[in-house]
Amino acid sequence: MNNPDPFHILTLDGGGTRGIYTAQLLAEIEQAFQRRIKTCFDLIAGTSTGAIIAGAAVSDIPMQDIVELFETETPHIFRRRWYRIPLFLSKYPSEKLAQILAAHLPATPLDEIATPLMITSSEIAKSEVHIFRSNYESRDSEIALTDKDVNLRDAILASCAAPTFFAPKSVNNSLLADGGLWANNPSTIALAEALSVFEKDTREIRILSVGTGHSVNMYRNRRGWGFLTGWGGAKLTSYVMTLQSQASADIGQRLLKQNYLRINAEIDFWELDTLTQLDNLKVLAERDFEKNAEGIEAFLRRE
Repeated sequence: MNNPDPFHILTLDGGGTRGIYTAQLLAEIEQAFQRRIKTCFDLIAGTSTGAIIAGAAVSDIPMQDIVELFETETPHIFRRRWYRIPLFLSKYPSEKLAQILAAHLPATPLDEIATPLMITSSEIAKSEVHIFRSNYESRDSEIALTDKDVNLRDAILASCAAPTFFAPKSVNNSLLADGGLWANNPSTIALAEALSVFEKDTREIRILSVGTGHSVNMYRNRRGWGFLTGWGGAKLTSYVMTLQSQASADIGQRLLKQNYLRINAEIDFWELDTLTQLDNLKVLAERDFEKNAEGIEAFLRRE
């Protein structure tokens, strides 16, 4: 009996500025194997900063360009409002993020994107999950083409709207926030998509899952565990997203075993908007690529 052709999936975690780790790792893959990322995968799924990178990949933008985007633009994206009142305004203005995305990514309607793409978000008014899909959704009659007129930039903005960091994004009468609230690591939803929409068997599916750093020093024991004094306010958002990423990775590993390759560096606690660790994250990505290069090459083979 012949082995089935592998169905390759790339999943990209959320993580704010730590997305430079993901972009650098993918840039190393493109340089080493002389292939654009979108030609290596049958489905790409991204959340938040991972959605930016996924959108660039399906738009055939070199990953090195996205590394440079993180280096040059994140100080502008994560520049605090001088007049901000924390209880009433988001930490950063969404308008600046929108301007930078417009300068670097095309406003392609999702139904004109040929590469299968999933971008996660959260419908906060109805407490529902929301997934943007490119035109492959027509393969399944149960998936309504509700987002076909939504452009790539707006889908990414919705996925990036982390609570307290950015304001929610209104898209087609839906109030949307960060997909990291339920799928910071979109491995499990991409796996479900491969099984249901693409009708693949688990033996055919290979997932390369790239994180943005696993914080191993988020909390220490202390006396007070109030929202601000113990849980740290915005830190709690990072903690929930990190926990979901780990849970999704664990499920992927259990279901796919050796066909699930997770690459994610252990880091100290670096917030979603940290600007001081960009160079360190690039070095970690280069190290992790070198360590996993042979495995990645074998993983991407089509036989």
